[in-house]
Amino acid sequence: MNRPYIICHILSALDGKIEGPFMHSKVAQQTSKEYARIRDEYRGDAWVYGTTTTKEFTEGKKPNLDFNFEVLEGDHIASHTETLYYISIDMLGEIGWESGTFQKSGRPNAHVIEVISETTSASYRAYLRKQNVSYIIAGKDRLDTKIACEKLYTYFGIRRMLICGGGAINYTFAQSHMIDELSLLIAPVADGESDSATVFERLPLLKSSKTIEFKLKDVKRLNHNGLHLIYHTK
Repeated sequence: MNRPYIICHILSALDGKIEGPFMHSKVAQQTSKEYARIRDEYRGDAWVYGTTTTKEFTEGKKPNLDFNFEVLEGDHIASHTETLYYISIDMLGEIGWESGTFQKSGRPNAHVIEVISETTSASYRAYLRKQNVSYIIAGKDRLDTKIACEKLYTYFGIRRMLICGGGAINYTFAQSHMIDELSLLIAPVADGESDSATVFERLPLLKSSKTIEFKLKDVKRLNHNGLHLIYHTK
């Protein structure tokens, strides 16, 4: 297998939401601690996030493209010493990185890899190089998960990869049969919001696909009435 073993590791409310008011509840925060503990126990080489989630981590900063120099064709592997990777799925080139190292309290430092498309602008690629951010090209104008995973495996030696949301990224990998295991933590709470993101969401650009089925491997009861469901894909 010339791609990483891929685990989709997600925390949701009882109504399938992965964001919204429920996240501020005491029980959700308790389940979130369990989520972080289990994430670390998986010992992944990389964590994958979609554009919306990454914008939250980077406080919505926009890239500064007010410079111009020639950019070589193809992928770019920046110099780095980190052995953990933060993979940002950013096909439109929207994330304003200030450094090639992702730093967050309570987590080890991670080298940033942007997954972009063939149509991502040369100015954004130049910006990433200036910030010492690695990038790989995976798809003409939309994400090709197979190409992305093969490059991450070959270029960076990533053998175990955790997809940590959001819903569109989860479904994009699932519908292309690129998830080996689903690790779903359920907090005992619901908020009933109708416009919050859910565990799996299909992007309008993606063609409809057959229903995705999962095979239950294990169920664990967590502290404070949470559940950890582990599924394998069929």
